[in-house]
Amino acid sequence: MTESAIAGNYGGGIPVTCILDEGAPTITDSGTYYGQTGETEKVLTWATPLVEGEWVALSNDALCTYEACGGLPCVERPVAAETLMIGRLVSTPKLQRMPADDAAAVTLDLRLAGDYYRTAIVEIYAGITAIVKAKVVADESHPLVQLNPATAKYDISASHAAGKLVLLEVASGGVGYYPLHYVPATAGNYSCLIGITTLMIAIA
Repeated sequence: MTESAIAGNYGGGIPVTCILDEGAPTITDSGTYYGQTGETEKVLTWATPLVEGEWVALSNDALCTYEACGGLPCVERPVAAETLMIGRLVSTPKLQRMPADDAAAVTLDLRLAGDYYRTAIVEIYAGITAIVKAKVVADESHPLVQLNPATAKYDISASHAAGKLVLLEVASGGVGYYPLHYVPATAGNYSCLIGITTLMIAIA
């Protein structure tokens, strides 16, 4: 019997456009490579390239804030013993901007600032049933760390006044929230995408 092409591949999850952190690119200048138009063009290769169908982990880099990522989650190739695997790529990665040379995109902060990265749609699993934008109030001592549910609690009074989700950074005790961005402990108000996983805990 011939196996079905879709057997064991039934999808699901929440499709979200994500930034791909594929490491530093290597740029090869024009003059050697020809595109479909017959003209020479620059090409690049990535240090850790991702492909459609591959499973990915949420980046836990502190550079991956909501503001730096333009509101998109940032994912990368998993590493050994990591517990941040969140889903899989379900579209072909698309380059946002071509860097002028290697130096222009050698670090993640440069890639984020210059849009020198690829994006793709990721089906997000990990028990997440909804993804919402939240306001996060920093407590000056505990950052909000990607996929750590313990570091945020629902602020009842602030959420009621704002008419939207407002979270407070806490040392521990948070339940039901998966931060998809990093939020620093530095005093201030920040934005963050939050994955809802179960019943949430609130504080006054």
